[in-house]
Amino acid sequence: MGTDDVERTGLAREGFTFAEALGAGLSKHRLYRRDLQRPFHGVRTIEMPLDDHRALCHAYASRDHAGDVFSHFSAAILHHLPLPRRFCPRGIDVAVFAPRKPSRVRGVIPHELRPAGHRVVDVEGLRCMSAQDTWAQLSGSIGLTDLIAMGDFLLTGDEPYSGVRSPWTRDDLAAAAKRHGRRPGVRNLRLALDRIRHGSLSPQESRLRVELVDAGLPEPHLNHRIVERDVLLAMVDLAYPDRRVAIEYLGDHHRTDDEVYQADIYRRERLMAAGWNVVFVTAADLRGQTPRAVLSVRRALATASSMIPPGTGVSPD
Repeated sequence: MGTDDVERTGLAREGFTFAEALGAGLSKHRLYRRDLQRPFHGVRTIEMPLDDHRALCHAYASRDHAGDVFSHFSAAILHHLPLPRRFCPRGIDVAVFAPRKPSRVRGVIPHELRPAGHRVVDVEGLRCMSAQDTWAQLSGSIGLTDLIAMGDFLLTGDEPYSGVRSPWTRDDLAAAAKRHGRRPGVRNLRLALDRIRHGSLSPQESRLRVELVDAGLPEPHLNHRIVERDVLLAMVDLAYPDRRVAIEYLGDHHRTDDEVYQADIYRRERLMAAGWNVVFVTAADLRGQTPRAVLSVRRALATASSMIPPGTGVSPD
């Protein structure tokens, strides 16, 4: 027998409480049958992808516990913030503001926060810490480079492509860091604020920029448009226009998608014909104490011309 009898009651597939189910006419015995999922104490779901963190957040929200706010890693996932690839959620992060006390529920990581002007917003109908406060909260859990990448994401959005300005500003991030006070990670927050840049379109681009600068190389231009005779040749991930060095980060889809792979070759040919040295970088090139990417870019800068030939039409940032 399926779950048709439960669905006919109008209970939400993504989550309903034991009490709601009894009120809808279901028996206690029915709620313990194996065709209903039990992601949290007192909560039932119907055929939900419970390996999906967002689905788990929606399921938990059916408890409607007063004052609960999704925070930390859960808030980052709900905001689509770029988390480190090594991140593996141990449970959903739920916070309350003192003097409330957090619920102790299996599968939930509870947090008690002091009221300090934190911003709470609605995301997919869920009460969630604001993106900038989430960034600040994670400073005690993720490294400096990851904080910079997340800050780049908040500051940039997809503006280099869409032209639409990000809703968050550097002032928003600075205010969130100030609200963070003296809690763990605040030093990294301050360091990250100084190194966040507008223009990066992926965490990999951010990490590549950090590696280059930490190795003593000049700060590259981000998502730089290269124009020849009023024709846009390419927008490259990072560039040193004075040396005519372009750097492209190639994710896995550049290797596995034939059309993308062919477009990369054509773009490189166009840029080389215009006098640019193109350096391709992959994830493997960012590993190690001295990443291969740093050596490749340093070599390209050393052999490149230090002057832009007149009349090239290279656009300024």
